[in-house]
Amino acid sequence: MPIINTLIINQELDGSYTGTDGFIYDLEFDMKLDISSVGLMIGYKLPITKHLNIDFIIAGPGAGNYNFKFINKKDLPEEFYEDLNQALEDYSILDFINGDFRFSQVNNRSQFNAFSFRYGISLGYTF
Repeated sequence: MPIINTLIINQELDGSYTGTDGFIYDLEFDMKLDISSVGLMIGYKLPITKHLNIDFIIAGPGAGNYNFKFINKKDLPEEFYEDLNQALEDYSILDFINGDFRFSQVNNRSQFNAFSFRYGISLGYTF
């Protein structure tokens, strides 16, 4: 069965960063994440009783478009960006993204396409 999904998340990212000089900087970012994906799902429905069943989604290959947008509300020292870029290199999924983010710019965006895979189990009850 073909499936098309869209997910939009708007979130504030707050926190603090301690520089090597010991000064604590407040972090304030607005983040928006748009994910659009299309794919196929193959599964099996296991009837337990007349009204109760379990759905197994066995395979669900597809492709997704990921669009990230970050807005920095406070300027931060260059040291923060160096540490951030070093941390981003540790995550293999970010190999698809330009890892040299510069959040000090007003609007930063990153967009990439990637293979996605769906799987899951759901419990269903019919009335």
